[in-house]
Amino acid sequence: MTRSTLHSPLTALKTVALVLFAGVCGFAQAAAHTPVAPMPEWEAAQLEEALANVSNGNAKEGERLNHFLYCSACHGDNGNSQSRNWPSLTGQKPDYIMKTLLDYQRDMRRDHYRKAYVMNRMSQLLSPPQMADLAAYYAQQPAPVVPPQTDLKLAKLGARLALQGDDKRGITACAACHGEHGESGITPDTPALAGQTPEYFIQAMQMYKAGMRTSDIGGVMRMFAKNLSDRDITVLAHYYASLGSRTAAR
Repeated sequence: MTRSTLHSPLTALKTVALVLFAGVCGFAQAAAHTPVAPMPEWEAAQLEEALANVSNGNAKEGERLNHFLYCSACHGDNGNSQSRNWPSLTGQKPDYIMKTLLDYQRDMRRDHYRKAYVMNRMSQLLSPPQMADLAAYYAQQPAPVVPPQTDLKLAKLGARLALQGDDKRGITACAACHGEHGESGITPDTPALAGQTPEYFIQAMQMYKAGMRTSDIGGVMRMFAKNLSDRDITVLAHYYASLGSRTAAR
């Protein structure tokens, strides 16, 4: 698919409506799911090749796609989500955004113990150049603000685990990969975490812990999450939420 293929707003609107309907139906059928068969996984060399042209993304075209494809309906007008269940995309490196879109396109992601119906289908509409465009646009936007539901007492408890880890339990400090302030990942599969809602962070970590999200190269996040209690995940969620920007972008 080329950039010019998506030319009809009505067609895009119909597609989004069908995608959202499919997602709702899928959610209704997923109330009592058991784990499904393993999904495909990335090899490092394969991912490097897939992201080879991410730096060619056009942020202006990405802004158009953000609105044209109604990404803003879930992720906010500029990628800073107002929802507790959808992530903010701002403040991420371009390669992480593009990798995530490829994850969905290749069926490597699950959310809420089900297939990510909406994103799986939306990603099918995008060519690699269009993914690079969206990635460039979101990367230029200000980092997410602190979510209003952030509990600072829980955040304080999460700080030590995030910054120091726990040698006795074999837990590596999150900061080793995600940055001292949750601001950046050192590889394409380690996102910035600052300002994400606690609910979304918890959801993502539970997917890794259950082995149902396989987009982490070498299973690193699955191994890390396995040693975390639900309480650990909760305090880490509030810690990273507390690291968001204190001032909303204008």
